[in-house]
Amino acid sequence: MMIKVLLPVMVLCSFCSSAGAQVITIAEARMDSDGDGIPDLLGETVTISGIVTCETTLFSTSGYSFYMQDATAGINVYAYEAPGNMSPGEEWELTGEIKAYNGLTEISPASVDDYSYVGNPGIPAPIQLVRNQPISEALEGMLVAAGDQGLTQWVTVATDPSSAGGGYNFDVWNGQTVIPVRVNETTGIDVSQVSSGTRMFMVGIGGQYDSTEPYDSGYQLLPRYQSDLIIFNPSVGDYFHLDVSGNPFAPARGETMQIEYGGPQGVHFNLTVYDRAGRDLAHLAVNSPAGDIFNWDGRDDWNEFLPMGQYILMLEGMSSEGDRLTTTETVVIAAPLE
Repeated sequence: MMIKVLLPVMVLCSFCSSAGAQVITIAEARMDSDGDGIPDLLGETVTISGIVTCETTLFSTSGYSFYMQDATAGINVYAYEAPGNMSPGEEWELTGEIKAYNGLTEISPASVDDYSYVGNPGIPAPIQLVRNQPISEALEGMLVAAGDQGLTQWVTVATDPSSAGGGYNFDVWNGQTVIPVRVNETTGIDVSQVSSGTRMFMVGIGGQYDSTEPYDSGYQLLPRYQSDLIIFNPSVGDYFHLDVSGNPFAPARGETMQIEYGGPQGVHFNLTVYDRAGRDLAHLAVNSPAGDIFNWDGRDDWNEFLPMGQYILMLEGMSSEGDRLTTTETVVIAAPLE
């Protein structure tokens, strides 16, 4: 007699939640195919899964406003209900309506039933901005680091913090690029030690506040905690100087050249790389209010490696009285050894 054995059928779906809803990536939830600054899925209800990168009430005085990210993108979560046990570093699956507020893409769950705990993989490492890189749409909602401690490349505060709408605003120079910083009062961060010329390493979430179409500006860095602002006080001489070490160097092999420049208080600096024909190729400092020490990787303003050859590094200092000081160094970019 033949015995029939019935085996259980298991249906596997890597894009389905435990409740059967299709889970899409955060990048798909945020997609803006026509570039008008408005998400394609505006008003649609979707299910995503991501890691929470701050406390749920950190950016809100009423309700819940926090951020989460997956491997593809980040997003703001704005809701009036959320589970009370959500913590940074936890992965949650949630369902909500896609909304937009002043250029910021949001997902808005309707109730605590729209949240489901997945696990606790830990807070992801922040994305490291390279020198001269701004906050952009691709970094909105993502944890970001401005200033690279490994390369001793800090950002320099460009403006004193000013009180505005329940928080403080100030700008920092990342190389020659200005990054606006927004410190919400709800975070409890003390900015009393921050002023123009302060050197810092920073971590924060990429945000946006742009009330005008096509919502392609207003990107900012949102620190979460006091520990996200690290003030750095390197020993930079107060005499006018430009010093380089590690010259010649081969960027193609990952080599960098250390540059130090500085001068008396009140002097603003421009540091520029020229080729032998006098064309400016890389602006390493523009109107910087303080000296600096950093490692240059041989890239130009377009983030391309300069070809091997000789270049002129010129430091220009302008005092508040209008006095101009200049000095130069010859820089050699070498070919990599085979």
